[in-house]
Amino acid sequence: MRCYGICKECEQENTGFEWCISCNAIHFKQNFKNWTSGNDDIDKLIQETQISAIDSYKVLEWIPYNKFYDIEYVVEGGFGKVYRAKWNDGYIDSWDYKNNDWRRCGSNEFVILKSLNNSENVTFKFINEVKTIFLVYMMTILNMILQICISIY
Repeated sequence: MRCYGICKECEQENTGFEWCISCNAIHFKQNFKNWTSGNDDIDKLIQETQISAIDSYKVLEWIPYNKFYDIEYVVEGGFGKVYRAKWNDGYIDSWDYKNNDWRRCGSNEFVILKSLNNSENVTFKFINEVKTIFLVYMMTILNMILQICISIY
């Protein structure tokens, strides 16, 4: 098992680089009341990834539309339109103990947006598509890290 150091809050072993699953799950739960996608199934999926994330790469997050700019249409997908846009804030990286908020990276980078047709009726099939994309993305990241590590040695 790889050691990522000790959590500054609970003094238990971190599960990822500057990531404590226990403490970060608490931080995420405290914020659940402050956002919603408007769909209980999507909210549940996002919340599940947040409280079970062993590192920052395994976190999904609901991002309000006003956090995006330079939005460009890409293609029509199976459940709605696909766009690319720049995201003001960037992804969650770790907890900032001094400021009591999330530290973020990758601000103003391009992300993919998907608008849903009839979002009130999100299906199990769509939720599975999101889970699959998320897993493929994770495998791609892990493969890139593995290739970098192999090329270093």
